[in-house]
Amino acid sequence: MKKRRVKKRIFVIPFIVILLVFCYIYFIYGKGKDKPVSKEIEVIDSIDNFDYVLNDNETEYYNETFNSLKELLSQEDYENKDYAVLIGKLFLIDFYDLNNKVMKSDVGGTQFVYAPYREDFEKGAIDNVYKSVQSNVYGDRKQELPVVKSVENTDLELKLFEYNDDIDYDAYYLTMNISYEKDLGYPTQVLLVLIHNEDKLEIAKMETL
Repeated sequence: MKKRRVKKRIFVIPFIVILLVFCYIYFIYGKGKDKPVSKEIEVIDSIDNFDYVLNDNETEYYNETFNSLKELLSQEDYENKDYAVLIGKLFLIDFYDLNNKVMKSDVGGTQFVYAPYREDFEKGAIDNVYKSVQSNVYGDRKQELPVVKSVENTDLELKLFEYNDDIDYDAYYLTMNISYEKDLGYPTQVLLVLIHNEDKLEIAKMETL
């Protein structure tokens, strides 16, 4: 009886060791690959009374432009046209900077969009500009995506604009030129229409030219 028990132990111990090795390999090399590596986006700055926020995943160019907006809006008396141009720049930088987006549903620039238009805008963006953006949840995306290098305002007009039942007699029509770190075929000229919403200017229309 004692000899039989010894034989069972000799057989069981190597089996347990092999099982533990397989479990280790699975958790380190198998399951580890399924663990998302993208971190949660954090707000690092904001502009009082306007609800604009700066996230930690934005480019240096976006950060500089955001700081310019914050400085402008801190003044008691500022030019609305300067405010409109900066909003247009921030919107386009964030919207066309696809490289820092984790998924195609991460539509940029929405905080600057007129609230009643925002849902339709997001749907349109996901179905068009953002539809080809591959997921980067696991940090392994190889896809080449655009990064905005600069945005310049080339034309500004004040005209009437109607959105559903809302009418703005002094809406800002901005023609904006966009340049990228690398030309990947994305729009380089866009028309934006900004309308007044209480103390804020918000984007109510976007059209590529």
